[in-house]
Amino acid sequence: MTGPSDFPAFVDRMESARSRIEERFLDGGAALLSILDVLNKLITSLDQLTGSLDESTANATMAELKSTVERLSELTGIEQKRQVGFQDIALAERKLDPQIEEMQETLRYLRTFAVTAKITGAGIADFAGFAEEILARIQEGSRQVNDFAGKLSTLGRGLGPVMKKGKAILASYNDTVPQIVAGLSTGAAEIGKHRKLLVERAARVRAVAGGIQNKLASTLSAMQVGDITRQRIEHCQSSLTILDNYLGSPAGHALSDEQRDSLSLIIRKLVSLQLNQSIFDFDRDTAKIVTTVASFRSDLSEIEALRAAMADGDDNENDGAIRQLENGVAAARGAVQEIEGVAREAGVLSRSTADTVSELLNGIGIVRAVRTDIHYMALNTNLRCGKIGEEGRAINVVTAELRNFAGKLDETAEKILAELQTLEGAANKLVGVQAEEAEESLDQRLEKAVGNIRAVGDRMDEQMAGLGEQSKTAVREMDISLARLNFNAELGEVLRACAEEMDVVEDVYEVPGIEDALADIGGRIARLYTMVAERELHAEVMGTAPPVETAVVATVMSDDDIDDALF
Repeated sequence: MTGPSDFPAFVDRMESARSRIEERFLDGGAALLSILDVLNKLITSLDQLTGSLDESTANATMAELKSTVERLSELTGIEQKRQVGFQDIALAERKLDPQIEEMQETLRYLRTFAVTAKITGAGIADFAGFAEEILARIQEGSRQVNDFAGKLSTLGRGLGPVMKKGKAILASYNDTVPQIVAGLSTGAAEIGKHRKLLVERAARVRAVAGGIQNKLASTLSAMQVGDITRQRIEHCQSSLTILDNYLGSPAGHALSDEQRDSLSLIIRKLVSLQLNQSIFDFDRDTAKIVTTVASFRSDLSEIEALRAAMADGDDNENDGAIRQLENGVAAARGAVQEIEGVAREAGVLSRSTADTVSELLNGIGIVRAVRTDIHYMALNTNLRCGKIGEEGRAINVVTAELRNFAGKLDETAEKILAELQTLEGAANKLVGVQAEEAEESLDQRLEKAVGNIRAVGDRMDEQMAGLGEQSKTAVREMDISLARLNFNAELGEVLRACAEEMDVVEDVYEVPGIEDALADIGGRIARLYTMVAERELHAEVMGTAPPVETAVVATVMSDDDIDDALF
């Protein structure tokens, strides 16, 4: 039995329990705050992750890919038009060959007649200069026609390889372009699908995290048991101190030993019951705290599972949709580079062809000018030969032939001009096809697209790694917190040891003559209480009137209240 003299030592032991409860619950509060901090970081990482593939970025990337896909789809038609243009030019070039040969043959006849005219008019001074001049003009015409023929031959030789390569690239287009178009179209759709899936899973993570936050608020409320238990221990300590002080006072010395023992047993029983009730409430509420916090682990496991699903994607266990699209666009670039390389070669030939046709048109103009000079020089000679009579008759015959062949030269030039106009039309079509091609190459556009996609993928990888680290940290913090919140492993035992030591096994009764002392001590103790449960138990033990309950206005804690309480 613990006597009055043992009360101070017992008060000290309860003080040890009280201080340890206060320390442990402060530590527990810090543990809850660490969980909340990790949770907030987890949600921040989640927001950054979903923000890395925001709707505007996804839409812009899809629009760019769609535009590129449409342009790729047009490549086959553009190349087909180009090949038709080359075929038209090749046909016109073949038609020009015999006409060029005819013109060269006519010029050879002209030169022959010019030499004959020179020999025939050798004795006539007026005609010597004419013969030299007309020979020079015919030689100039021959040179122009030969140059014309050379350019035409160059044009023909240049068309062959490009037309052959064009047929090959068209076949390649038919095999490659549809695959690229399908791949990029699917990839663009995958961005939207992936983003939608990401947002859905992020919403589920937020929902689970919100549930943990609600549990944290509930746990915070339950943590009040620590403060309540601490206060009730203080009240038990004060109750024993009040008794000890009374017994040491003159009024206490005036009591008999029997009265002192009876008074001590009654107060001791009161303290024992108060302490046991505190232990019961403490065990019940701390068990709820531990159970609630333990449930966080399954919630965090669900978050980790969702995070893993977000990281892996549904289509490939190694690459997510973003990386698949990045690889698809990078692969498409290789094919597009080859396609655009051939297109550039064809474009260069198209411009070169147009330039050559322009030179040919200019050259045939010079030939026609030569023909006109020969015609009028021959006509002028005919007129002069008529004036000089018989001496000029032979020369007149030769110059008449010159005029006839000059006419044939003109006829051939007209035919060549007509074919050149056809050639010019075909060349202009080629230039028009060239104009249809985009100013910015598809490869450059795909390069930009793959750069944007890679940047998004890198950000997502970085933020996914951050999310994973936060998830692991949350689980680690949870394990630490559970250990720090295991109140019953230590604190409950300390309280129970105190309660067992304070337990009353003797019969407790009120001996006569202690009414005033009991009322005095009981009144002082009653003024200590801050909880209804304490007052009710006090009234039951001391035989006084039960406390009058006052109406309490219920309030609902707002988020701000919870935040203030947490911090």
